[in-house]
Amino acid sequence: MAGAWMEQDGAGFLSSSFRLRPSGQELSAYGAYGIGPRLTLGVDINQADDSGGQSAHALVFARLPLRQRDTGWRLAVEMAVGASRDSSTAKWAPMQRITVSAGRGLRLAGRDGWAAFDLAAEWKTAGTSRAWKLDGTLGLNATSGPSPLLQVELYQPRNGELLWKLLPGVRFQLSPQRELITGLEIRSFGDARYGLRMELWHRF
Repeated sequence: MAGAWMEQDGAGFLSSSFRLRPSGQELSAYGAYGIGPRLTLGVDINQADDSGGQSAHALVFARLPLRQRDTGWRLAVEMAVGASRDSSTAKWAPMQRITVSAGRGLRLAGRDGWAAFDLAAEWKTAGTSRAWKLDGTLGLNATSGPSPLLQVELYQPRNGELLWKLLPGVRFQLSPQRELITGLEIRSFGDARYGLRMELWHRF
């Protein structure tokens, strides 16, 4: 319920994430709040310490609906501005991002779930001038016990090689508003190709 889904008026979503690798760690925080039926505002913060280098970004964003019907695909566009810190220079520079998201509910193998895709273009004043991102998520709801979750992250910097991450995991329902996600991180780059992830989702 993010990306293509608008937050309800006066309601919100918070996510905090931790990824641990032999070469370092990564912390993320994400929040979104419904200002009205056609506007969601939020923040996206990330800091990674990997192989001795540190990178980070801090963004504020606005999400607008493109298609929000109860059946079929939901579509939304998100515009974000803020700053990022390059791992090679350790300097902060302005950053902008535009994301088009698509998502829908589905039924697979007798279970309800959802699929979501987020295609983003990023611009930075320093370092890589432009990059493309494509994230995909497939989640299923279990009648009891943990629910499976699979995410794929693709990152294509300008004049660079395609980087990917595979994130299999499971969701545990802690309360009607809170879920815990645990799993693995498998990636195509860096000194450490495998890691652990833990994430907490909270609705309010």
